[in-house]
Amino acid sequence: MLRNYLKIAVRNLVTNRVFAGINIIGLAVGLASCLLLFVYIAHELSYDDFQQKADRIVRVTMEYSMEGKVGKVPETGTKVAPEFGRQFPEVELGVRMINRDAVVIKGDQQFSEKRVVFADSTFFTMFSFPLLKGNPQTALAGPNLVVLSETKARTYFGMENPIGKSLRINTGGSFRDYSVTGVVADCPANSQIKYDLLTSFATLPAAKTEEWYSANYATYLLLRKPDDIAALQAKIPAFMKTQFPDETPSASDYLTYNLEPIRRVHLHSDVEGNFEPNGDLTYIYIFGAIAVLILLIACVNYINLATSRAVERAQEVGVRKVMGAMRGQLFGQFIGESVIVTAVATLLAVLLACLTLPLFNSVSDRHFAIDVFFKPENGLVLLGASVLVSLLAGSYPALVLSGFQPIRVLKGHLKTTGAGQFRRALIVFQFAITAILIVCTLLVRNQLQFVQQKKLGYNKDHVLLLPVDREVNEKISAIKSEFRQNADVQHVSLASNSPVFVGGGYAMRQPGMPEGQRKMVTGLTIDEDFVKTTGLHLIAGSDLNAVDMDRIARSDNDSLTRSRFILNESAVKELGWTPQQAINQRLDVSGRLGLVKGVVSDFHFASMKQKIGPMALFPQNGGEILLVKLSGNQLSNTLQFLESKWRTLIPNRPFTYAFMDEEFDKMYAAETRTGRIFSVFAFLSIFLACLGLFGLSAYTTVQRTKEIGVRKVLGASVFSIVGLLSKDFLKLVLVAIVVAVPIAWYAMNQWLQGFAYRVAIEWWVFALAGILAIGIALITVSFQSVKAALLNPVKSLRSD
Repeated sequence: MLRNYLKIAVRNLVTNRVFAGINIIGLAVGLASCLLLFVYIAHELSYDDFQQKADRIVRVTMEYSMEGKVGKVPETGTKVAPEFGRQFPEVELGVRMINRDAVVIKGDQQFSEKRVVFADSTFFTMFSFPLLKGNPQTALAGPNLVVLSETKARTYFGMENPIGKSLRINTGGSFRDYSVTGVVADCPANSQIKYDLLTSFATLPAAKTEEWYSANYATYLLLRKPDDIAALQAKIPAFMKTQFPDETPSASDYLTYNLEPIRRVHLHSDVEGNFEPNGDLTYIYIFGAIAVLILLIACVNYINLATSRAVERAQEVGVRKVMGAMRGQLFGQFIGESVIVTAVATLLAVLLACLTLPLFNSVSDRHFAIDVFFKPENGLVLLGASVLVSLLAGSYPALVLSGFQPIRVLKGHLKTTGAGQFRRALIVFQFAITAILIVCTLLVRNQLQFVQQKKLGYNKDHVLLLPVDREVNEKISAIKSEFRQNADVQHVSLASNSPVFVGGGYAMRQPGMPEGQRKMVTGLTIDEDFVKTTGLHLIAGSDLNAVDMDRIARSDNDSLTRSRFILNESAVKELGWTPQQAINQRLDVSGRLGLVKGVVSDFHFASMKQKIGPMALFPQNGGEILLVKLSGNQLSNTLQFLESKWRTLIPNRPFTYAFMDEEFDKMYAAETRTGRIFSVFAFLSIFLACLGLFGLSAYTTVQRTKEIGVRKVLGASVFSIVGLLSKDFLKLVLVAIVVAVPIAWYAMNQWLQGFAYRVAIEWWVFALAGILAIGIALITVSFQSVKAALLNPVKSLRSD
């Protein structure tokens, strides 16, 4: 019997090649989309699952409040890990880490490294990164020790055993000889801790002191039991209140620490990641919903085409029932056809997924290999999806077809009104999804365009960012002088950060404030050229100059007026001044005493998801980044000139740079990725909806061939016939748009709430989405309608 069913199923598919092809292609595209998005979602959800002690590892983040304003940062001071280990029995051990850029010299070769992580000696005890060579207990136990990733070990030493050999490394100060004590496996892609070189934390001067403040370090704790997290968290606030007995903060001021289970950091934390940007659980839900909806659109195509052909297969069902076939047997036959179609579509889906993986990697900003599709868990998911699709897509048509009454069918009294209504509802569902995705795509792109075009308060175009070390700081005057010899170099400045993202937190006070009262402010150390280099707009007072920089360098100045500050508008407002009133006011910024010299317009020094807060710029001799403002003319020649000067002045450091606008774009990588994914899958949803509509309209047109012929004989124009065949479908698309608009508005309004600065949701977005949906549907349906309308009526009537 099964063999017979298989023969009949294959025969029906071969006979109706067009409709079978539409179903197979639609399901294949839907399954391939589902598979690709599942791989991405599974990757995001699997972060740090490989850590064998993950249920006992927590990340410590710092939370503080000043004057009721709460700040949260992913870094802590050096004291947290050792002090918590001494004070709380729940803590087994701690690890402190900090990522630094570095220059590595091996022989006469220089290498620029971005992922050099200083870590405590307990690193390999806590984390499950396999040490391939070396002793995990001693690999980082002492100053000037380095463990290389497997890839970097090959880069520096080829196939030699690197243990005991040395590398010269400069992480911002001066070059030191580091002894190689181990080789560790490359960090997995689903690890929030990313490294290429692991160096001993004992190398840092900060390792010799313990401070609550100076929050620059990622801190992780290994607890004795998984259940200890809640108990330890409850103890921390009270303990921290005992640590500053000499201070008298206001009632709303506090400093405490929060614990985050390591598996929850990537997707659930409301604090930024230490080594890479966090993911967003909202986007996981969005991508999961897109995968399901794309697959549902493909299933709807199958259901619509199968039920629309019910009249053709009614005679077959009637004859089979007269011959004794039971409804269950017929149901099994039609489900079998669905299984065959889905099986072929599944094989095609795997092929499509493999072929489009490079494109998907580009869109999703990931680096999946083809073998990811052949992992057992992904194979099971694909198999489960295929079975589900077979049942979901095949059950309703099978129920409809197997339920025909043989006597009514053979007499020609067949009505499928219920199935017709259901088909129309499914078309509305398809195009509602399509319209929603079009609206979401348009609004995501609008928001990203708004971010790109909004006035930032500084000029990010043609500004080079070069990491620097102690040698660069010592030679900064010569570097500036040499660089400025090129007419296309407009300004050169040294600062602690670029204005794209400034994270340094400080406390500011003015004379007359009650004891212990202070305002929270973000601080940025700069030199006398920073304002000109970045294009900040000075609205009151004056810029820093060489005298201000010299005053900082000398120790014989009046400590009460030694520094000079440039505040932004928000800081001035926070202190209760106007920009003009602020000039020459005394100010204390975390122990730096001086006068306000200038006020600049507010500028965005963080993501537009955050409102602009108070900012203080103050002079410091030395920095961590060199900013070079270029004219943009003859860019290639200018870069060659700068590289030549750099190699002459700083021979031991590679000329590595980034452009400020590129750094700005990185802040919105997740949103850009979401926009790309929306665009791709909106296109796929349109393709699938049109594919189904094409098949349905083709079948409808064939069924109405005689009617069209009669109408043409009676004088109907081509335009009227096209309108006749198209209007029913277009009505359904209009209903779909009406359904889609409130859903899309609600979804995108929720997404935009995550931005402090955002676009308005305007009516034209929905109008454009509606016009696109109607236009695409009209083109799809008209292809068949026009073809039928142009057919010779004699042939139409003869064909019946």
